Amino acid sequence: MFLLDRRNFLRLTGATVASGAIPGIASAAAKADVFTSDPNGALVDSVVIMGETNAALIDGQFNMANATNLADMIAATGRTLETVFITHKHPDHLLGLEAIVTRFPDAKVVTHAKIRPEIEKSAQGYLDYISQGAPAGTFASKVVIPDALDADHIELEGERIDILEPTHGDTGLISAVLVPSMDTLIASDFLYADTFAWTAENTTPDLVDAWLASLDGLESIGAGTVVPGHQLEGSPRDPSLFAQTRSYLETWKTALETTDSAEALKAAMMEGNDGLGLGFALDRAIAAAYPNG
Repeated sequence: MFLLDRRNFLRLTGATVASGAIPGIASAAAKADVFTSDPNGALVDSVVIMGETNAALIDGQFNMANATNLADMIAATGRTLETVFITHKHPDHLLGLEAIVTRFPDAKVVTHAKIRPEIEKSAQGYLDYISQGAPAGTFASKVVIPDALDADHIELEGERIDILEPTHGDTGLISAVLVPSMDTLIASDFLYADTFAWTAENTTPDLVDAWLASLDGLESIGAGTVVPGHQLEGSPRDPSLFAQTRSYLETWKTALETTDSAEALKAAMMEGNDGLGLGFALDRAIAAAYPNG
């Protein structure tokens, strides 16, 4: 197995055009990489895990443009998409599923059994809210609700892909994914790389502490490649992301405890963070911490 990135995609599709086949797939890539959306899609990471003839996808993008590009990339490799796993309820990781299942109608879309009720409860509301005022076709016309996974793993061509028990991250429950044969942890929104983290659902110190505890558990796995939920182009995908995210959360926690206004909270969080992506995430977090301004 290997993870499909844009560089590998261009090489593989070029080989397809030239010869009608995709050669050398078993040794095509040693580096883990992902499909990362553009800023309009919230810099979301979707991970495509490739086998000899089949593929699995982790998370389904936000808007239709990015989800369609992701589907194009998978389809061009000639693989059969067998399984799509959704890590948590947030709309930026699942509302693009309409484009995925339209292109791959036989793919099984699943999530952890503890997360499915959260998606079922919130997905339509998310879609209704974000679609207001958006041009037609920007977002999906319907939600796709994953089935509950009845096991602690999925398989791709006999290789095990572990679905970890959900714990607290940027929302109440997230299920990270471990690919043991690739020494790769797909951390989803437990980790952020060079972006502001979504802390709007973590506005008390105890909630931040719960997120930090989840990071401790995931870091103890010791995976060599670590894929975050969101990243800027060129960001690392390695264990350094634990320190980066932990530092951000500790700064957020301290700022919550030591500031007394939205303006002061934003100033504390902006110090040294001017170059981070996803500025809207900080604005939403501050609005959640100070709902009355």
